[in-house]
Amino acid sequence: MINYILLYKIRKRVKKIIQEKIEDGELATTQKSCLGCLADDISWEIYYLLKEKEKEEK
Repeated sequence: MINYILLYKIRKRVKKIIQEKIEDGELATTQKSCLGCLADDISWEIYYLLKEKEKEEK
């Protein structure tokens, strides 16, 4: 079962980190880049990693 609250919290934190990196000039962006899309992709990957870790601990 997907924990959407956890996924939302991860997405929010990832998006904030990405925005900070852009402001510091550590990440290049273009007019067509979508921070939300990038944050979603990264958030799903982190979510699945956390789920795998939970399964391994059980």
